Amino acid sequence: MKLKERNTIFFALACFIILSTTWLFLNPTQPKEKHISEIKEGDYVIIKGYIQKMDVKRDKYRHVINISRIVINDGTGNLDVVAFSKTREELLNYTLSYNPMIKEGDYIEVKGKISLYNGKYEIILNNIDDFKLIEKKNFDRDIYLSPTPTNIYASKYGKKYHILESCPYGKG
Repeated sequence: MKLKERNTIFFALACFIILSTTWLFLNPTQPKEKHISEIKEGDYVIIKGYIQKMDVKRDKYRHVINISRIVINDGTGNLDVVAFSKTREELLNYTLSYNPMIKEGDYIEVKGKISLYNGKYEIILNNIDDFKLIEKKNFDRDIYLSPTPTNIYASKYGKKYHILESCPYGKG
């Protein structure tokens, strides 16, 4: 059978696709561990750092009901970590599964692709497996308000309790 030029090109293209797909399957892209100061847009990285800030939403009893952003710092810079939809819910559940919950000061690892949003680098979590607590450093108790009124007022800065709502010391 004689191959024509068109058939030869088609055959070469098919071989290229098969070989490149096989190579990618056998050699998946692995993230590289980097410092925040070394990252650039499009990098697939692993970043280890301390939680510097958590943007959370709380209910009226101070329970965390949503995490919109986590800022981590590795000593070389800051990086925003965000999650959406199902992954955001899983991140909230993972964070709350520790007692006390994961919070500022804890040492974590995140994995993902670096993107740029409003001039800042961020990692958008696509899977909860890309977020991991490495070491719990902040053991401050989680403080919640009682759902049942007690008519006892306390300042979060002091150790005294007050029984009058009008007392200025019980409002802080």
